[in-house]
Amino acid sequence: MTEFLKEMSRKAGGCAAAVYRGGRPLFVGCEGMASGGIPADEHTAFRLASMTKPLTAAAALLCAEEGLLSLDDPVSRYLPAFRAPRLAVKTAEGYTAGAQTECFTVRALLTHSAGVGAGGSGDVQLEAVKPREGDTLASAVERYAEVLLEFAPGTAQMYSPVIGFDIVARIVEIVSGMPYGEFLGKRITGPLGMDRTSYLLTDYPEGGLASTYTDEGGVLREERPESNFGDFPAGYTGGGAGLISTLEDYVRFAETLRLSRKGEGLLSRESALELSRPQLAKEVVGIEDGSFNWGLGVRVLPKTTEYQPLPAGSFGWSGAYGTHFWVDPANDLVAVYMHNSHTYGGAGAPHTVAFERAVTEEFISGGKRI
Repeated sequence: MTEFLKEMSRKAGGCAAAVYRGGRPLFVGCEGMASGGIPADEHTAFRLASMTKPLTAAAALLCAEEGLLSLDDPVSRYLPAFRAPRLAVKTAEGYTAGAQTECFTVRALLTHSAGVGAGGSGDVQLEAVKPREGDTLASAVERYAEVLLEFAPGTAQMYSPVIGFDIVARIVEIVSGMPYGEFLGKRITGPLGMDRTSYLLTDYPEGGLASTYTDEGGVLREERPESNFGDFPAGYTGGGAGLISTLEDYVRFAETLRLSRKGEGLLSRESALELSRPQLAKEVVGIEDGSFNWGLGVRVLPKTTEYQPLPAGSFGWSGAYGTHFWVDPANDLVAVYMHNSHTYGGAGAPHTVAFERAVTEEFISGGKRI
């Protein structure tokens, strides 16, 4: 693990990793410079990007436990403007509105099977509707209601980087009666002691927030973050991206997912099992080979493959700037990795697989507990 971190620090600047089994650390390590010559440590904050999504799924499940929402409700029950979505039809000039289709459910949003903000049509439309200066979730999601769907809900799976989970976060606001960032603080990050998890860059002192590095032919260029994600307005409380957190804090979240499956964490056992089970049928386009599925806000791995070394049943997700985590129920293990890079990031990036292999080789033998 130490050699893996040293290699990544040469490519991506400051990085940090932790592996826990049964709540006890097997490995915690940090390498490289976080920012301005200050070394990274387990308290260094990193922009999570899409590793925000699992917290949004947990927020929705907490609301469902209290009867405030149902995962299988159409989104129009909470946001009437989404009552009659239309499919995107590609033309020579771009996309135009096609046939009306059924409204997608909360579950479809959490499993990337809603069709909203996904695929080529989603990428093009996001530029026009994405969060801008002065936006709240309410104002941004109001624009999302005009977005055309890439496919009919439930017929395929295709990643929705921003729009789908922002809609979920807005529903949490509506049913809970509090701003989304406040809900996370009161119901998830506060109770878990995630005191260094925030949407605000200003919550981190000089050197406490990792710079984002770019690998330019083996030379690292350091860039100080100006927003919590992309060109989002400062402090935008996105459900799909935007949280900032530390290795120590995110381990706490991963640990509560592990413990909740045993009835000992923040979520009910039923909610945790629902979050971590494969949700989509093999008939859904993109699920056919059975090597990959979606849980709720997380990737679920039904089997080990040559490319994917984790034990069957492992679940987790990644972020565009290089973060990655999973929970391995078979081995009672959680693993979290952090760096912020414009060069090395995203789900399935080579370093995420390298981290999985390093953990598997060092701490797991034959897919069974050591």
